[in-house]
Amino acid sequence: MKINYIVPSNLYPKKQFVLPNIMSEMEVAKLFESGLSLKEYCVVGLLYGCGMRISEVCNLRVKDIESADGRIKVSQGKGAKDRYTLLPHHLLDKLRSFYVSAGRPKEYLFTSDQTNRAYCVRSMQVVVNGAMAKAGFAERSYTAHTLRHSFATHMLNSGANIHVIKTLLGHAKLETTMIYLHLQKHTQLGIISPLDQLLASQNDTTKDNPERSTDART
Repeated sequence: MKINYIVPSNLYPKKQFVLPNIMSEMEVAKLFESGLSLKEYCVVGLLYGCGMRISEVCNLRVKDIESADGRIKVSQGKGAKDRYTLLPHHLLDKLRSFYVSAGRPKEYLFTSDQTNRAYCVRSMQVVVNGAMAKAGFAERSYTAHTLRHSFATHMLNSGANIHVIKTLLGHAKLETTMIYLHLQKHTQLGIISPLDQLLASQNDTTKDNPERSTDART
């Protein structure tokens, strides 16, 4: 006789909710100003400026950079789905320069010197690590995915619609994108501390009734 055991749900370990690591806007600016090589600049620019995954940067084809339309086609992204993302104007000239310096590759933008195949993720992460080290961030555990997280969070802070961000990131579910709401700056959400509200109201009262302020000091 087969016996079905029912295990109470509270006995299962709960999955920990960990917020992704992100960089501040000032840190990103410092990264781009830290004397990056042309390759490093392009890789970091694609991760942060386009919100691409590191595997998607590795597999970026020259033909998928649609400069006339100001967009990049991400072919066969996660889940084997194609999508479009932003092509920053400031990045386009760098990509063109790298394309020429790399010998005008016919397929993948980033290729191995020996095989002309697409870069592997490990090699691309080495490029990112080198860029982070130049900016003095070697000890901060910033990765390629940190730049993608920063892209989404900074866009949300600037007022971009979360559904648009979902599309640009290639998320299948909105719930995945919603995590960036937890990283959004409180000032952007219009949240004010009750202490600030209290002191602001007191200051307004003092301005309207200066005699009350004088009495309080005596």
